[in-house]
Amino acid sequence: MKIYNKKVFASGVFMMALGLLNLITSIMRQDLDINSTILIVALFVLGFGSIMRSISQRMAKEDKLEELDERNRLIALKSKSKSFQLTQIISFMLMLALLVMGKVSGYEGVIAIGVGLAFAFAISMLAEIFTYMYYESKN
Repeated sequence: MKIYNKKVFASGVFMMALGLLNLITSIMRQDLDINSTILIVALFVLGFGSIMRSISQRMAKEDKLEELDERNRLIALKSKSKSFQLTQIISFMLMLALLVMGKVSGYEGVIAIGVGLAFAFAISMLAEIFTYMYYESKN
């Protein structure tokens, strides 16, 4: 058995391990219900499918071609860029709302959460600035 796509194989093994871990913990806690059964079965099926794709030469080649396709890479870039922008906007709005709510109510816990979101927002802004400078210097 040869592994043609190691990344897909690793994700398949990880999903199978998560399914097994979920099964073991559910049995130990004796709370195996329909929701956890569905999750365990889904993890095993998806993990097994990923492992089978990684050891099939034809499917691994198809996956590599899909990964290298320019259209797919452009879509991935656009979606990551838009999701980063939305995350920045949402974190700023939440930060602002929490700081205002904390100031109005006087509850310091809400203010602390708002300050934490302010740090996260600042880190994302700095990361954006530094990556922009890096790619500007490359071109």
